Amino acid sequence: MQIRISKAVVLLLMFISGSVFAQNMTLKGVVIDAETNKPVEFANLGVVGSFMGTATDFNGLFELTISEEFKNYTVRISAVGYLPKELKAYELVGSQGVRVKMIQQSYGIDQVEVMAESKRLYGIIKTAANMISDNYEGSYGSRVYFSQIVNENQKTEMALKFFDEKGYGDRSFSNAYENRGYEVQEVRRNFEQKPIVKGMLRADDLLEFDIVRVRGNVLDVNVVDKFNLELVEQESQNMDSIWVIKYSLDNPAFDATGDEQVIDYKGVIYISSKDYAVLRNELEVKSKGYHHAGRSSGLVSEKQVYEYKVVTSYRKTSNNKYALSKIEYSGTGSEKLKMDWVSYDFTSGSKKGVDRTYYSTSQTDEDFWKRFEIPKK
Repeated sequence: MQIRISKAVVLLLMFISGSVFAQNMTLKGVVIDAETNKPVEFANLGVVGSFMGTATDFNGLFELTISEEFKNYTVRISAVGYLPKELKAYELVGSQGVRVKMIQQSYGIDQVEVMAESKRLYGIIKTAANMISDNYEGSYGSRVYFSQIVNENQKTEMALKFFDEKGYGDRSFSNAYENRGYEVQEVRRNFEQKPIVKGMLRADDLLEFDIVRVRGNVLDVNVVDKFNLELVEQESQNMDSIWVIKYSLDNPAFDATGDEQVIDYKGVIYISSKDYAVLRNELEVKSKGYHHAGRSSGLVSEKQVYEYKVVTSYRKTSNNKYALSKIEYSGTGSEKLKMDWVSYDFTSGSKKGVDRTYYSTSQTDEDFWKRFEIPKK
């Protein structure tokens, strides 16, 4: 009898100690509108597969304490007028709280056409801009094929290793400059690179057209209202509906273009209606003076009008996040310039490694280029 009582006591103590020392975790943060950044009140948060849940208050704030055993469970967030969102419980844990962005329910094509000149198109672009940190890679790296052709005969090809230590969270120019880097691994030229200016790599100029990574373009919420917007069409691609939106400026200036000498600025942007990710941007610019893509190296005179076209595309990585896929540049001036940047072999969490390689004296490794297959653009 005494033995049975002892066993029962031991089991009871084990149960009590397990309950006392069970680890809890607190989910807390704020739910905001991805377009306006205003709080979403009375949004419901529920741990899927359990009875646990809560709702946001008038300020969009929420807090819910759960057992750590539920850290990998899905939390579903829903609110009237918004697309539901699902996150893992551990993604809602943070000492300062977590910002959860909710996307407004999309309008169908007929509704958008009626509202094409209304604030809805501005809302689409603002939402896309505010969802960048959610949709795109943080720290990442990739391999890159880069080609540069001047005057249709001086061709440089390079295999690069590219790093972005911060990724798409902070879109300031200083952040992009400080945290991106690339190093030349292999090079091939069809000309003698002397003087040095002939062999200069202009990749930095090209990367300014990664419009998701930097501000001073149509994706800047501080200046988007200055643009004229027009819905071209809503097309389907890989089962995804895409908004195709034309944009232009009546009075182009530096804050909205990043170009101090801009004369004319227009483009077309492609945005997924599923997750508001920017998939492609087509830009046409007329300018003068020295700024983008090698003009600082004296490609044009101060009085000459310089015209260029740039197509920038993005793709999903194996991490299910978007990143820069390719940039295609063609420009005219006293010297014609054509450049291509094609990214492949993406890796998450990459360190910058080196700053930049502007110039390389490496000799051509013919064996490498015989083996190398240029990635498809």
